[in-house]
Amino acid sequence: MAHTTPGTPEDLQARIDELEKADHAKDQFLALLSHELRNHIHAIRTNAWLVKARAKDPELARPTDAIDRQVIKLSKLVEDLLDVIRVAQKSNLAFEDVSVQQVVSAAVATAQSTSNAHRRELMVAVPDEALCVHGDAARLQQAIGNVIQNAIKYSSQQGNIRVRVFEDHGHVLISVKDQGAGIDAKDIPGIFNLYTEGRADRKPNAEGLGIGLHVAREVIEAHGGTIEAKSEGVGKGSEFNIRLPLVASRPRTMQRPEATNGAASPLSILVVDDNHDAADTLGAMLVFLGYEVRVVYDSESGLDEAAWFQPDVAVWDISLPGVNGYEAARRLRAMRDGDRVMLIALSGHGTPADALSAGFDSHLRKPVDVNALLTEMGGP
Repeated sequence: MAHTTPGTPEDLQARIDELEKADHAKDQFLALLSHELRNHIHAIRTNAWLVKARAKDPELARPTDAIDRQVIKLSKLVEDLLDVIRVAQKSNLAFEDVSVQQVVSAAVATAQSTSNAHRRELMVAVPDEALCVHGDAARLQQAIGNVIQNAIKYSSQQGNIRVRVFEDHGHVLISVKDQGAGIDAKDIPGIFNLYTEGRADRKPNAEGLGIGLHVAREVIEAHGGTIEAKSEGVGKGSEFNIRLPLVASRPRTMQRPEATNGAASPLSILVVDDNHDAADTLGAMLVFLGYEVRVVYDSESGLDEAAWFQPDVAVWDISLPGVNGYEAARRLRAMRDGDRVMLIALSGHGTPADALSAGFDSHLRKPVDVNALLTEMGGP
């Protein structure tokens, strides 16, 4: 019988390097795929919104609402796939002092449409005194939102979901309690594992990939916090408690732009995106809402337009041919009065940390939600 000789340390290291290279290539491919998918999803969603807003025929409301719902679900599936990669890349987190109340409010607002569609009532209680944590606001919002979405998904129709925030011995405790399916005691230890549902009433055609709670745990632990699940058993509801360390400083409040031509003038907005359908539709949507808008399709044109148009807000795609969005942001900030422009990154990939370090004020992922964009601009 032949005997095999163990590989040398050099052979082992070469194999490790090969596997790491393959893993990196996989991540790069998924990031590229997500960017391409988000571009098309973004164009579909903004066009559906515009059709609905302009249509006089009420019969068009139902199909456009259906398109929007399906696009949201498709976008969520793309995000779920990418979250498996993101949770392992903790260096991408953009830490700053943020308001817990604002993060929770944003998570609740994002989940509100799902709650309404499933006829669930979200009941939120937050303290008046400011609570602040050191973390990545976008990722914390995602983690809390995942827990709320999980509660909505497994609650009975017309059931209440209670979200409470309170201080507890130098920490903030965020509780999400539902009256739904509950969790069997034997399933609680593995409820945060990847692709685990852990619910008694999981149906074969239920939506989602089962990674929301896993992502929530990874994000919370990356912030030095903990998350735990409680339930008295199947059919008796469940409660998820997120615990994060508080900090004493005040969160940064971003200044919102004001129109430069008088209080009654609409904000002027520059849209820069090489996807013509997406750019044109977003521009048309903003014009419909009463803003003064210019649309261009590359960074060089965007910088030229910004120099004479002097927009109050610039919505800038990141992955552009030639000069990308990051370089454009740095060049815009160096221009005369460039620091007064609210600069919003609109991207199919990239991280808020990358955008902020390049000079952007905020970062939105495609497909953009109209209300989220208006909120970033300080609108209603």
